[in-house]
Amino acid sequence: MRSPSWKRLASVAAVAAVAALMAGAAAGCSRSAQNYFERGNARLEKGDTAAAVLEYRNAVQKDPKFAPARQKLADLYLQQGDAAGALAEAVRAADLLPDDAAAQVKAGSLLLLARRAEDAKARADKALAADPKNVDAMVLRANALAGLTDLDGALKELQEALRMEPRSSFQSNLGALQMAKGNVAEAEASFRQAVATDPKSVPAQVALGQFLWSAGKREEAEGAFKAALALEPANLLANRALATFCIASNRAPEAEPYFKKIAEVSGTADAKLSLADYYVRTRRPADAVSVLEELGKDARYWALARAGIADIYHSEGKNAEAYKAVDEVIAKHPSLAAARVVRGRLLLADGRLDEALADGQEAVKVDPQNVAAHYLLGTVYEARRDLENAARSFGEVLRLNPRATAAQTRLAMVQMQRNELPAASQLAEQAAAAQPGNVVAQLVLARSLVARGELARAAEATQDLLKRFPQVPAVQTQAGMLALAKGDRAAARAAFEKALSLDDTGVEALQALVGLDLQEKKAPAARARLEQRLAKTPDASPVLALAGRTWAATGDPAKGEAYLRRAIEIDASNLEAYSALGSLYLSQQKPDQAIAEFDKLAALQPGSVGAPTMAAMILQGQGKEAEARARYERIVEANPRAAAAANNLAWMYASRGEQLDKALQLAQAAKAELPDNPQVSDTLAFVYLKKDLPSLAVPLLRQAVEKEPSNAGFHYRLGLAYAGTGEKALARQELERALSLRPDFDGAADARALLGKLQ
Repeated sequence: MRSPSWKRLASVAAVAAVAALMAGAAAGCSRSAQNYFERGNARLEKGDTAAAVLEYRNAVQKDPKFAPARQKLADLYLQQGDAAGALAEAVRAADLLPDDAAAQVKAGSLLLLARRAEDAKARADKALAADPKNVDAMVLRANALAGLTDLDGALKELQEALRMEPRSSFQSNLGALQMAKGNVAEAEASFRQAVATDPKSVPAQVALGQFLWSAGKREEAEGAFKAALALEPANLLANRALATFCIASNRAPEAEPYFKKIAEVSGTADAKLSLADYYVRTRRPADAVSVLEELGKDARYWALARAGIADIYHSEGKNAEAYKAVDEVIAKHPSLAAARVVRGRLLLADGRLDEALADGQEAVKVDPQNVAAHYLLGTVYEARRDLENAARSFGEVLRLNPRATAAQTRLAMVQMQRNELPAASQLAEQAAAAQPGNVVAQLVLARSLVARGELARAAEATQDLLKRFPQVPAVQTQAGMLALAKGDRAAARAAFEKALSLDDTGVEALQALVGLDLQEKKAPAARARLEQRLAKTPDASPVLALAGRTWAATGDPAKGEAYLRRAIEIDASNLEAYSALGSLYLSQQKPDQAIAEFDKLAALQPGSVGAPTMAAMILQGQGKEAEARARYERIVEANPRAAAAANNLAWMYASRGEQLDKALQLAQAAKAELPDNPQVSDTLAFVYLKKDLPSLAVPLLRQAVEKEPSNAGFHYRLGLAYAGTGEKALARQELERALSLRPDFDGAADARALLGKLQ
């Protein structure tokens, strides 16, 4: 081999010298970081975790590559419930220790908890590259594959881990995967084998109990949970399992010792807050306040405790005390999201929607991960009839916590109101499956099935509700709605009457009965029914609005207007009353008054499109094209899915031969939202005709004619389209049909002229 030149040797020596200097500097830095690290360890041994965290932070500040301090920080953050902080530190540590399989597994496990399955799998692969026989890495990879819906791959990986080391926890994990694949018998065998492998394993007993519970074997499930508790009476997992089981089994009083033990053993603020929440749910507010007052003695948790006490005051109707307590917290801690959420609930309950919205928005701003804040926003938007933002907020709750059944139920209700029936049914089904005893979730499911026309399934769900909750008024109302959908008016009346006998203040059942009276031409009976109710509740705004619509529909518009105005006077946020009043004015040929009411309604529900579209349509009907067009443009700019506004604006553009590309986009958007609406099909066809694309217009106009065969305009434009494609005989047929239906329709003169040319 040829010897290197002296220049080459000199260069190598220089590099070595620089490396030595850098190593010396790093060693000095590491020694400083090491000192902080050792001080952190000493603090931790004494139980002073807050001081330990500060020391470990100093260590990584001195040396960002000091992995042991980052690992300690990850552990402590996880203990404190700071999952995001733990994940960040664990990932940094793993990056610094690429050949440390344990570091990769820890980072991967936290990534999996954050639902980053692909990243977790990559960490598992790194761990296995460093240590091919690392069973923890195999299990991590199996769980990551499960998260990526590769259940077969996950099972194979987990079975290999079990072959190498038959741990109880691995058996339980295998059971969960088999359950996910629908292999119930194999899953049960795995969960039982986990207990057999380690009879003293609390997690194995709890996992078996959870499986048995999900399989409907409640007595055996409770036995497994109690066996776990017998092994370790102070075990948090076992106590949590039994507390949850008792609550879900409608045996809330039996859950108290488990909640108390959790608070005693863990000593965390979260556990004490859970105990207070338990007392609130079991209607023991004094006990809840006592727990919170004790928690509030620690300055770190004073604000949270005080906000919780304010919530309890509100539930007891002590609104003045509630506002005083929460305002005190916000004055001292304006960025505390929990306090904003509490005050937002108070304001919402008092009907102060704008202020509640402001608090909800501020809570989300300061804490974007706060589930309660997003839920508050959803309920406020729903109350304001801003259904798009309500859906977005409830969706965010479910993104942060996919098991939030209350949000699933509320989102299902919102989607029903938006006529998104498949989504509503799916959400309601998930909520009902997660909480079979949740009557609201079951009701929403039944309602959504009726709305979709799935009456057989709706009947099954409704019968189950009637069997379990016969004395719940809403269940009887649902039975009435189902009977109406089936055309059985007698059964519907009986169910609605039953609902009112259980709750004589109910509005939905009353509205349904009034509707039946009017359909059967029994106007005096409908009025008498409403007068009887108003004698009991003269200031019930929804009933007044119903009365207004009823009197207007039965020949007394003056009294109808008076009722509607009274409904609005009592509740300025009664959207139905504004809408009904606008419609009443429109029917009386009072367009300006109608526009004023629809504008008020639009101001009350900023995200809606119905009221502003109605106002624009009235202006269009008055011939005020420029004003109408400007309104339509604002509507579709704010909400491109506003089908009616998009359709009407497309027609206006096409009629003037202006912005035809924009008109086409609008018409296509309207068609996507309302695919079966003949008017929308006609508009899109009209735009194609204006763009000289008659072959594209023909199928749309055929569809429109099939839906409304007596519409002369549809036949006329179909004739134009046929003429454009050269099909003269068909063109003449359609034009003649249009003129026979209505000799003076808009375009009749052009139809006759074209007929003359086609002879």
